[in-house]
Amino acid sequence: MSKRRHSRFIRRLETEFSAEGKNYRAISSDFSCNGLFIRTNHAFPPGTILSIRVHLPDGTPSDLKGRVQRALKTTVVSLKNGMGIELIEKDLPYANFMLSYTSECDEKNGKPEPKFRPVDIPPAVEETVSPAAPDFMIMSCPACGVKNKVRTERLSQGPKCGKCGSMLSAT
Repeated sequence: MSKRRHSRFIRRLETEFSAEGKNYRAISSDFSCNGLFIRTNHAFPPGTILSIRVHLPDGTPSDLKGRVQRALKTTVVSLKNGMGIELIEKDLPYANFMLSYTSECDEKNGKPEPKFRPVDIPPAVEETVSPAAPDFMIMSCPACGVKNKVRTERLSQGPKCGKCGSMLSAT
């Protein structure tokens, strides 16, 4: 049984992070709704707060803030040097990135529910199984003009802009 509290998926992405006035470049992997692993030889001690920029697959940067939960520094080549990060602040691009790999994260415990993705379907079965894709609506924020991707079933819950927090209206 895994000791991890949250389900993870592996994706290697370029990352920049800074702490204590110094900037570093690294690779991030093992993503979850509430954390990630930064592979680096410049690990900080647990409790250190980091500013993190992850370059997402679509080229969008995601600016995050995280706390180092564990740090691993070793000379053994087979082990990954780096830091396990608990995310304190997430932005809209990161949330959209997570939705592309998981369904919504449970707000109480942050555990993602696995999402059925067409890439996992063998070619022979693909014609017979068609997962129901959620419907989205693009809404421009009346305050800042940023376009927000909102699930249509969430429109009744009063969606807010991911950038400025203003209420979005469907009109």
